[in-house]
Amino acid sequence: MPGYYVHSAVCNPNTRKNLSFRRGVEAPDILKKYFKLHGIAGAKENYNTFLKTADMPDFSNLEERIQQKEVMGAGTGLHYGLSSKPDVMLCWNSLSPEERNQPFYRGYIWHLLTDYKIYQVLDIDAKFAKFMEINKGKSQEEITELKKQEVKKLHDDWDKTNQKIKDTYPDVSITPEVEELGVVQFIEEGPLFYVDWDALKQTIDYLRSFDPLHGNMDAIIAIIMQNL
Repeated sequence: MPGYYVHSAVCNPNTRKNLSFRRGVEAPDILKKYFKLHGIAGAKENYNTFLKTADMPDFSNLEERIQQKEVMGAGTGLHYGLSSKPDVMLCWNSLSPEERNQPFYRGYIWHLLTDYKIYQVLDIDAKFAKFMEINKGKSQEEITELKKQEVKKLHDDWDKTNQKIKDTYPDVSITPEVEELGVVQFIEEGPLFYVDWDALKQTIDYLRSFDPLHGNMDAIIAIIMQNL
């Protein structure tokens, strides 16, 4: 999935000034990580201690999804499916009119839209499927090892893009709560295998042109999801 630096970079500087919006952008990934590390009780404690602002929802509003397994096409979990293909409309349609205007939920939708757009542009799933098709004649043991290697290549690609984003967009940074997780890494050199940097940068610049905090979100969703 696109990392925290990507999700920060696609927010224009003005939206990033709103802390509740920014926490919404972080929420699908950071709450998933909190649950993995600390269980539901620990995730609740961290949410209330490190994340929650006065105008963010109570933890109980998110608790069920935090515990759900993310499944392709099922619309479950914090990404409403897999992060590679989140069901953006399911999330948006589940919100009340009041929630649709809250910065946190607008940031949350922006995260899902970013995942959707970037995975479609980079076509990562198709690249992985093509690699597996080429190697389908190998033994199950070999296939398992090859999958691990390819997943590591993708993770390394995101670490390489962290450095590129840091160099390209001086205004972009990560928040203290993300930094505390220790999951953001930087790789300064080496080829990219799954991520096309030029395509990613073009997409970042495109997404930065929107105002998901104040704009017409119905129109923004329609434009981004149709403009692929």
